[in-house]
Amino acid sequence: MPPLLIRAALLSTLLVAAPACGSPVTDRIYPAPQEALTLAGLPSGSKFLPVTTRDGVKLTGILAPGRADRPLLLVFHGNASSATTALRWLGPLTEDGYRILSAEYRGYSGNAGKPSEAGLVQDAAAFLAAARIEAGGQPVWVVGHSLGGGVALALSRSEKLDALVTIGTFTRIRDMAPTLARALVPDEFRNADAARALDEPWYLIHGSRDDVVPVTHGKALFDLAAGKDGRAFVIRDADHRPAVRDLRSILAAIAASQAKQPLPPLSANVMTSSFAATK
Repeated sequence: MPPLLIRAALLSTLLVAAPACGSPVTDRIYPAPQEALTLAGLPSGSKFLPVTTRDGVKLTGILAPGRADRPLLLVFHGNASSATTALRWLGPLTEDGYRILSAEYRGYSGNAGKPSEAGLVQDAAAFLAAARIEAGGQPVWVVGHSLGGGVALALSRSEKLDALVTIGTFTRIRDMAPTLARALVPDEFRNADAARALDEPWYLIHGSRDDVVPVTHGKALFDLAAGKDGRAFVIRDADHRPAVRDLRSILAAIAASQAKQPLPPLSANVMTSSFAATK
């Protein structure tokens, strides 16, 4: 089964399971790894970083060092990932000087609490506060992958972000479920609504061969962003987790966009379009 959300095979089980907000559905939305976070295989100098949420949940994420004059990337991972695996994927970006704070959610990797949409948004706010301290006045770019894109978009509704980057993100979590199962999904992550309300720069990234969150979701979000500040990037032949070499060229383009400078050359398989061009 794909690592994100609910497919038809799940529907037959859920229709005979109990209440709409019961754990069978929630456990499939948040199949939280329980292994403790580790620094093994991460950039040299990485360290654990603790935060406490507004509702008193103590969490631990991971901070990877970079240059003090570069943006800090605050990363929210997908539903079946962890702060460690996300940083193993994106860690090479520290070679370009980016500091990375890989957030971890409640109920994941030994953290206290149970995951939910409301809870993850509180977790995101706590890590954003920590990221701003660690950034020392440099921009914090919030990067959300898959479910983490929903977390990042939800965060944008209560916080003004320096920049928002989503990778392989859906329009709404219920849109990922078969029609008959949608009423059973307790959380929504209404990314389409959040996109309409955005007032910060947004950079949307999607692989053309994403078989977890189809690129049609990225296209729908792109259409909703018409006239806003930001750009969309489609990576030809990329799946749900694009190669870092392509993300590296996209981040360089984002930096240029933020500085109001011409975009540098992108990887040959990356296509881009400004949201302003669709207004």
